[in-house]
Amino acid sequence: MTRTIDIPTFQAAVVRNCSPTLAGIKPASLFTYPGVYADQDGSSVTAAIEDRRARLLNVIARCNHELNPFGIHLSVLVWRPCGALVYAYRPNSLATYLADPRAKTALAKKGYDTGNLSACLVHLASRITLASNNAAECACGQTRCALDQQVCCNNDCACEFPHEIGYFLGYPCDDVYEFIAQRGENYKIFGAWKVYTNVEQALATFDAYRACTQHLTFIYQQGCSLAHLAQATR
Repeated sequence: MTRTIDIPTFQAAVVRNCSPTLAGIKPASLFTYPGVYADQDGSSVTAAIEDRRARLLNVIARCNHELNPFGIHLSVLVWRPCGALVYAYRPNSLATYLADPRAKTALAKKGYDTGNLSACLVHLASRITLASNNAAECACGQTRCALDQQVCCNNDCACEFPHEIGYFLGYPCDDVYEFIAQRGENYKIFGAWKVYTNVEQALATFDAYRACTQHLTFIYQQGCSLAHLAQATR
């Protein structure tokens, strides 16, 4: 299913999936905007897909015009047959979070240039693409990817999804580390992420995310723009 590509529909998706980031209580959020934005078998992009991508990028550019003054940016990381992977983030907040030595050490081991946020996001998009068995395309085509552009996967590839993405979503560093180390098993509770360490704090954060999403959804439905939502929560 291809979701309608227009400002109201896309903005509603942003509010539904990214309210904690709009409100400034989470450095970044990620969601899939449904639609066919890449060919399933990795063949050349059709004119219809190119048009779909261009229309979505135009909508995102208009949203960024509203949100950038409040320190929020939207971008497509990866084009996929099932949808565009859209990343909403606060560059300053995200850079501060990724400066944590625990995140820096873990990401450096995966080839990230932790001193360059833009390069980190390109590398993340490349790793997501590589783990998709060629049924996806990195949306950072105008930027030099940290992975060899000639690298590709076949159906027997053992490439794993880059679970370090948890760092790029602002999840607690210790929980991201344990998730990777324990391969997603043996967690204590499950909510916005799988919790291995501070359960009480995680539960409070889950509640805050839910309350924030409900509140921003309500006032958005009353006619507030994205800019007003971001401004109202400053």
